[in-house]
Amino acid sequence: CCHDEKLNRSSFAVVGDEWDILDFGEIERDLAMRLSDDDIKAVLLCIDAANRVKKLSLANCINITGSCLEPLRGSETIEQIDLSLV
Repeated sequence: CCHDEKLNRSSFAVVGDEWDILDFGEIERDLAMRLSDDDIKAVLLCIDAANRVKKLSLANCINITGSCLEPLRGSETIEQIDLSLV
């Protein structure tokens, strides 16, 4: 799903061994700052986030507009989305 080698190496930091929490704030700050809506959307689609993720953190993802959240539309699973910049 992901074509960025650095992103692939950081995958475990993002999701750990569970799918209920997806935390992009756990990856290197410079990588988080480079992620686009397309990058985040691709990850959400790859893991079927609408049916798996309860908490999503997009901390430090300053290049997103929110269109990446479309795969979560209608989700009955998602409980919390963190859009903080710190």
